Amino acid sequence: MLVVAGVATFVTGLLAGGSSMWLYHRRINGSPTPANDQRETRQGGFRLINPLLECDAGIEREELLLFDTAVEEFIGNLIKTGKVESVSVYFRDLNNGPWFGINEREPFAPASLLKLPVLIAYLKLAEHDPSILNQNYTMTAAALRGPAHDIPNPRNLVIGRSYRVDELLRQMVTQSDNQAANLLIRDSRTHFERPFIDLKIPLPGNSSAEDYMDVKTYSSFFRILFNASYLSDEMSEAALQLLTQSEFRHGLVEGVPAGVQVAHKYGEWMVPRPAPAKPLVQFHDCGIVYYPQRPYLLCVMTRGDDIAELIGSIRDISRLVYDAVDVQRTQK
Repeated sequence: MLVVAGVATFVTGLLAGGSSMWLYHRRINGSPTPANDQRETRQGGFRLINPLLECDAGIEREELLLFDTAVEEFIGNLIKTGKVESVSVYFRDLNNGPWFGINEREPFAPASLLKLPVLIAYLKLAEHDPSILNQNYTMTAAALRGPAHDIPNPRNLVIGRSYRVDELLRQMVTQSDNQAANLLIRDSRTHFERPFIDLKIPLPGNSSAEDYMDVKTYSSFFRILFNASYLSDEMSEAALQLLTQSEFRHGLVEGVPAGVQVAHKYGEWMVPRPAPAKPLVQFHDCGIVYYPQRPYLLCVMTRGDDIAELIGSIRDISRLVYDAVDVQRTQK
C-alpha cells in the first residue's frame, strides 16, 4: 500500500505520498492548437536528442495531428465507467512542434516526476565540474524517512555504505529510488532550484497545494533534453539514455511495440479520504517515445482510487497515440 507523507517539502514532493485534499473538476476540454508557421532546423548526429538550431518562418506548416479527438473520447469513457476520476494529456511532435493538450493545465502532484529535474541539476553541475559524479555520499538512517512506493524497489541502499553520485543518479532514475533522491538533495537545495528558476517553473515547496504542476509545464523538462537547449549535447544524451533504462515497463512503455525506445519517468501520489471512501491516488507517466524518424513527447497524469486502473489507462492512451502516429506515418 502507499504510505502517506505528512510534510509538503521539496524532499517529500519527490516521493509517493500526501496529506491534503483538493477540489476535483470533471472537465475534458482539450482541442487541437494550431502549429506555428515555422520549420525547425536541427543538428542531428545523436541517437536520443535532436538539437534545435533555428526556426525558419514562412514555410507552409504541416497539418496538426487530429487524433486528439479520439484521445478525448477515450478519456471521457474512462471517467464515465469509473476507471479514473480525471486525466490530463500533453502530446507534442518533436520534429516539427505541433501539439495538443487535453486538460493540459489541470494541476496534479508531480511526486517522483521531480526526480528528473534533480538529474538535470546534477548533470548541469557536472558540465563545469565532472568530478562531482565521482563524489561519495554515505547512506544514513535519515534518508530512509519518507513514504514507501506502491511499486516496490528491490534494491534498497545500505545504511553506512558510501555510494558515488553517478550510482545514486542511476538508481534514482531507473528505479525511482526515494532513498537515492534523499541522499542527492540532502546537502543543498540551491543547486536543484536552478532548473526550475531557469525554466520559470514553480519551485517545489513554494506552494501550500500539493497539486501545483500540470502536464504541459512538466513536459518542458523533456523538451529541453531532446532539444539539448539547457544541458550540453553529451549531457542531454546521457540523461535520456538513463531514462530509457527505467525498470518500470508498464504505462507508456507497455503501450508501444516491443523494441521502441521510451525515455520516461513515472510518479505516484496518494491522499486519504474520509472512510469508507478509498484513498485518492495519482499516477503519472511522461516521456519521449522514439517512433522511427518521428519521436514524440507524451505526458499523461491521472487521478483515481485504483492504481492498477490508472496505470492501465496510461498504457491504453499510449497505445492509442502510437497507433494514430503510425497510421499517419504510413499514409504519407
